[in-house]
Amino acid sequence: MRIDETAPRRKPEVAQMIVIHKALRREFRLLPEIVAGVPAGDRSRARRVAAHAELQLRFLHTHHDSEDRLIWPNLARRTEVTTDIVDVMQRQHHTVDELVTEVRPLIQRWGGQADVPTRDRIVALLVALHPVLQEHLDLEEREVLPLIREHLTVDEWTAAVKDAEKHLPKNPRSGLLLAGAVLEDGTDAERRWFLHELPGPARLMWRLVGRSLYRSHLRTVRGPASHS
Repeated sequence: MRIDETAPRRKPEVAQMIVIHKALRREFRLLPEIVAGVPAGDRSRARRVAAHAELQLRFLHTHHDSEDRLIWPNLARRTEVTTDIVDVMQRQHHTVDELVTEVRPLIQRWGGQADVPTRDRIVALLVALHPVLQEHLDLEEREVLPLIREHLTVDEWTAAVKDAEKHLPKNPRSGLLLAGAVLEDGTDAERRWFLHELPGPARLMWRLVGRSLYRSHLRTVRGPASHS
């Protein structure tokens, strides 16, 4: 199944990547405020928010890692494609990775301590990360996705998508929460495509327990006004 059933099947459907980007944009826009809102010493809430932040950081890393290994090399090998934009993508990934590498151990520590200095350092790093990520995703959607559509094969595209899926967390709860994150802002067509791509057991789990689990998670992490 494709998001746009009228799109040519001999070309990668790069709109699928925009669906993932929507989730990343939202989560990393919200994360600084969510972390900042945890009161000093509230270890229970800090643990929940830290686990949420770690899951989103893992999601981001997995997405970028598959691009680094399977998308950029294939683009760079196409003689008709300039390597300049690939170099920019790789440099931006490196900048994002540096911030992620610095913030992850702080999040793990803060989840057990709920101390103010660590919390505030995490917030500062997440605030710094957001515009860097936004700039990268904007450029990728504007300049790179058209190149992927024209110069990568469907098999190469599919291999990168499947590779990213393979390296996501294996436990069912994390999988359902990530599915909820992707589905949250999706259009009807995007939701149909994403659910169709899930393995049958995962699709059934989403329908039986995933929706309620994700709503509960949003209330826990973002507050009672959150919804999916």
